[in-house]
Amino acid sequence: MAFAAQLGTLTEELVEALTQSSSQLRTAPKIFKATCDATLKSLRSQQYLRTNQFEVEHNFNGLEERFRVNHRDDLADALRERVNALQQHSSKWHPEILLLLLELSDQPTLKTRLSDLDASGQGEEEADAALRWEDIAREDGWDQDVNLWETISYSDDSADEELEELLTDESEATSISGDRLAAGRSAEEFTIHLEDRSALDSVLKAQEWRVEAPPEDSSGHTRKIAVSEAQAVREVLFMLQGLKCTLFDHRGSAVPTFQLANTAWETHRALMSTFTEFGRQLSILRRFVSQPQTVPHLQALQDCISRRLRSLDCKLSGIQSRLASPKDEVVVSLMATRGEVLPWLEPLFALSSIIAQVQEAPNLETFHYLELMFNETSMEQLTGRLGTCEFLARIFVECFNVYLRPVRHWMDEGKLLPGNELFFVSEESGNVSLSNTWQGRFKLRKTTDGRLHAPNFLQPAVSKIYNAGKNIVVLRLLGNYGTTLLRQVHDELPLDYDTICPRGFELAPFADRFGAAFDQWVQSKYRKTSTTLKNALFGEWRLSSALDDLRTLYFMSDGSATSSFSRGLFANLDAMKPGWHDRYGLMAAGHEAFASLVDTNRLSVSVDAAGKRLPVAQAQASVKTGLPSVKINYRLQWPVQMIVTDESMAHYQSVFTLLLQIKRAIHTLHKAKILQNYWTDHENWDERALFYASRNRLLWFCTTLQTYLATLVLEPIDDHMRRHLQTAEDVDAMIAVHTSAMKQMVDQACLGSRLAPIREGILDMLDLALRLDHGRTRASGVVGEGGQSYLDMLSEIKADFDRHLRFICGGLRSFARASGNAQSVKWDILADMLQTGDADER
Repeated sequence: MAFAAQLGTLTEELVEALTQSSSQLRTAPKIFKATCDATLKSLRSQQYLRTNQFEVEHNFNGLEERFRVNHRDDLADALRERVNALQQHSSKWHPEILLLLLELSDQPTLKTRLSDLDASGQGEEEADAALRWEDIAREDGWDQDVNLWETISYSDDSADEELEELLTDESEATSISGDRLAAGRSAEEFTIHLEDRSALDSVLKAQEWRVEAPPEDSSGHTRKIAVSEAQAVREVLFMLQGLKCTLFDHRGSAVPTFQLANTAWETHRALMSTFTEFGRQLSILRRFVSQPQTVPHLQALQDCISRRLRSLDCKLSGIQSRLASPKDEVVVSLMATRGEVLPWLEPLFALSSIIAQVQEAPNLETFHYLELMFNETSMEQLTGRLGTCEFLARIFVECFNVYLRPVRHWMDEGKLLPGNELFFVSEESGNVSLSNTWQGRFKLRKTTDGRLHAPNFLQPAVSKIYNAGKNIVVLRLLGNYGTTLLRQVHDELPLDYDTICPRGFELAPFADRFGAAFDQWVQSKYRKTSTTLKNALFGEWRLSSALDDLRTLYFMSDGSATSSFSRGLFANLDAMKPGWHDRYGLMAAGHEAFASLVDTNRLSVSVDAAGKRLPVAQAQASVKTGLPSVKINYRLQWPVQMIVTDESMAHYQSVFTLLLQIKRAIHTLHKAKILQNYWTDHENWDERALFYASRNRLLWFCTTLQTYLATLVLEPIDDHMRRHLQTAEDVDAMIAVHTSAMKQMVDQACLGSRLAPIREGILDMLDLALRLDHGRTRASGVVGEGGQSYLDMLSEIKADFDRHLRFICGGLRSFARASGNAQSVKWDILADMLQTGDADER
């Protein structure tokens, strides 16, 4: 019913298309319906439907493709030439003719020969030649008949009758009667009767054991059918070739009905068990070859196994040929046959074991067989079976080169094959910023258990393969992927068996030889791109200049510019201006201070939201509140941002904040001038002496801390980082060098999470400077709500200073002893510097 409904719909569409007057027919539905019914009735009553010409054309295209896949390009070209010639003489019967040819074809790939086509052409040329009676007479043999042209007598005498009877007898003897010709000849007339049946009888007698019923002994027990050793050898060779035979069933097991003649049953069973095991292991390979595979390197493995099995079959056929037609005296022996074929089979048995392991765990990755083959090759070398080792190594190299195709494409072009889930590199689906191209655009694919989605023997080189492709991607974005890099694609080092296992290195472990050859292959593609990208970063994109700008802004390497910027900020805080965090004011101050040092178009200074909500009194009273909200933002070019990551920029900001806090304390301590208060100091000498003593100790602490950061932390680490950036191997190494340097700066500057208590103690010391200046401005009378005098406040500041200093120095030494690394020495030095200065002051 569904077909009928579909046919009706298609008929309506056909009528509309042919009449080209759908609107007119729609206005006259009766006419349209009558036309459709008549057409539908005609279609249903049609007994001889036309052939689908498109299906025929598709089949011929498929036949041509099959010829080319099976390396019959000459046959495919001949087919295409004749199909094109036929299309030049169009006829409505062409689809039927071509379909008939397709139906008549019988394995054209294997059975068709171009020589037959040439022979048919010669026949046509001969047919076109002029036919002469002389040629006919010569071919039929009557050109030498002298009586042929004699005059025929038409008299009624008996001589003519005798001649007629003679001709009739000869005709009956040499021709077929008209009735028999009309009836057709039977198959029996084509049977050739041999006069000598001895050869056929000997063959039939030799094969009687195949159909012979098992005999019974006198007690009624079934006995085994005796088989000669020559027949057993023939059956064994057939079984090893994967052919059907009588002594072994379809599973390769020996049939217990038969037994070698003149051989004990135990001996026969042992021999047959040996060959059964041989056949079982070969059957694993033959079944694997017959299974369809979609993964390229598995298809390569199938091809390798097929060629090895074909070579084995040729060798087994050679044994059969030698035994079937021996040139000398030959002794047929199963043991001799076993000894002859075993060296050919042992490498295949090792390969069969690998295939069996892969089939036992079908959920493993498709490259698992490469790992097994790699390990088995190394094991065969260790056990001294060098022939099997070379056999497996050659197959491994062939399959591995196919596995390397997406790897090679990634390293040469920086592109991933679409839909390839076998490669260990994947691309993120979302949009990724240019600055995050190196670290965020591509990822290494992992398995469900967290392991890298790559063979174990390949994992040492995965990082270089991964980075080589990313080098190409970044160079394309930078516009530096030129002819120099394209040339390296054509100058690729070979990675064949002779390269991996050169002569003279047979005793070297296979794993080491492969690792050295593969590393050299990777380096040939990786080193050039890495060097080109690094040169582009330092040259065209001025990485060193960008680091200079960061040092100027965040490390305050230029004291004059930094003082010019910070002086206005501190003045606004001291004046208690509510707009101290004004963005435009800070931007103007920053641009004015650093105009001659950096590109101010990339510089912005601001205060975050938390700092803007903070009351100005709190921001002015402590270095812990307002100053951490001041943010320096220097927009780097995106190639430089690949090296200077967001994490590193956070470290830059933390160092800048600490230096700004120290400068705030020093600026506050420098506001009080001794000469300005020279005459009034004598009136309250005790207070002023205690004030100047506290000021001097705080100033010593701040300048010592600033000197430590500048001379022992920032400058040495920055110089060390720049030298290692120049010698870094690739972008990953450059990122690691820069990130490591920034972490060292943060840790040695006491800004790490482990030294948080020490950092808080240092900030408390800096707050004492602000507290001291706050007390100085209110030097007369009572300070604070509790009625605390100015002298008491100074004494409290002195006590707090001593307490904080003891805590800081003791904590630094404790952490230095607990860490025991190189940076802990700096903490010991800082503690000594602080305590030495304080002791001198005392």
